[in-house]
Amino acid sequence: MEDKSKFRCGFVTLFGRPNVGKSTLVNALVGEKVSIVSSVPQTTRYLVRAILNLPQAQVVFVDVPGFHLFRHKLCHYLNQAARQALEGIDAVVYVVDVSRMPQREERAIVKILLQQDAPLIMALNKIDLSKRYLSDYLELWRELAQDKYPLVKYFIPISARRGDNLAALQEALVEILPPQQAYYPTPDRVDFPLELRIADIIREAFFRRLAKEVPHDLAVYVDEISSQNDRVYIRAVVYVNRASQKAIVLGKKGNLIKEVGIRSRPQIEKILAKKVFLDLKVKILARWSSNLRILRQLGLNI
Repeated sequence: MEDKSKFRCGFVTLFGRPNVGKSTLVNALVGEKVSIVSSVPQTTRYLVRAILNLPQAQVVFVDVPGFHLFRHKLCHYLNQAARQALEGIDAVVYVVDVSRMPQREERAIVKILLQQDAPLIMALNKIDLSKRYLSDYLELWRELAQDKYPLVKYFIPISARRGDNLAALQEALVEILPPQQAYYPTPDRVDFPLELRIADIIREAFFRRLAKEVPHDLAVYVDEISSQNDRVYIRAVVYVNRASQKAIVLGKKGNLIKEVGIRSRPQIEKILAKKVFLDLKVKILARWSSNLRILRQLGLNI
């Protein structure tokens, strides 16, 4: 048994296909909303570093985009970012959704994980919905891992939404992290640029309101953040591909974009601890998700 009296710290990547609950899990473990959540796959587009501070450890979570097999510039970047997040880390939490049958992506993900050497925990998520396919994920791992089967230190059924077994997951993570000093000052809970956090909050509000109508063709760029007396002025641009999408994003008489602003403002004010004036504009930019300049402008480090 390792000496648990030593302080432990390390980077932990959460890896899995889209919509398995990685962001929900990060938020639940850290105790604060640091990563946006919606039912739309590929909500996460950035490598959010969320920080869990414990008396005996600091766990720095890297919440990466979900890995999938679609093909276009943005998806290629997201998959590349997900792979890169496995480099130089101290542990991996492989998150699966046991309420859904394993798909093609799952075999590709397992093969990627088998190429890295960091200790791995398999988080069998969404047991609050169903455990129907839990054994299918275990069998898939055993089939593909073969002699590398011991790479997984723990298989832990969890519910990120309800909180089931999160204490056990947290304890397992602390156990496998290396003894070393904290990377961040203990009050910190997130290492993520402010403008990207704000853009994500706005984008999440659109995702929740639009469901599957537009989200993958929608991006948010925070163009300006400035203080004016006792409030903060924020100007953000919403990019879409076509005029028809602009009409949807604006809504009848501008009602939808106004609603998004109302929903977003309280979360932004909580971060800034100040009143916020939020100015949202919509701009048509055909094929923005294939434009490297725009992707870089949006904070994607391509």
